[in-house]
This record gives sequence, C-alpha cells and structure tokens, in this order.
Amino acid sequence: MRTDKAHKNLQIQLVVSQLAALRRELRETLHAYEARLEIALAETISYVTALKTAKRLPREHVDRIENLIILLRKRKLKPEKGRRKDLRKIDKLITDLRAILPGP
Repeated sequence: MRTDKAHKNLQIQLVVSQLAALRRELRETLHAYEARLEIALAETISYVTALKTAKRLPREHVDRIENLIILLRKRKLKPEKGRRKDLRKIDKLITDLRAILPGP
C-alpha cells in the first residue's frame, strides 16, 4: 500500500514538474514570438518614417503607403479577449505590411 501511495506521489510530482516546464516554454515561446513581430513592425515603421524626409515621393511609394493605410484601417481586433485568432490576425497583418514594402 505504501508503494502505491509513493508511486502516486511520484507521478503527481512528475506531472507538476512537467507543467512547470510547459509554463516556462510557453513564456519563452511567447517572448520569442512577440520579439519577432516587434522587430518586423519596427522595421516597417522605420521604412515609412524614412519616407518623411523625401521631398517628393515616387508614385510607387505613394501607392505603397496607400496600401498600408488600407490594410491598417481594415484590421478588426479585440486584444482584450486575448485570443489566438487575434494573434494570427496581427501576424498576418504584419506579414502583409512587410510584403508591400521593398526588401531583400
């Protein structure tokens, strides 16, 4: 009987340990994901901000800016709900914004 209880306690301890590891991995994954999106967004902001210094924008740049505005205005997010759906929308939006801009 003692071994059953010890075995059960060991299993529970193992599950708790694995859940704690999962929590750490979740936080690391979220941090890396957030960092990747932040960098992509910062690069987009940097590109658009650099356009302010141009005296005259080529039509191609004006078209890109207009496309960026359209995409940004169409976003429909509910961040307070904390849903994966909104994270996917943000990820896709940033990817789409970056696709409009020239780059490597």
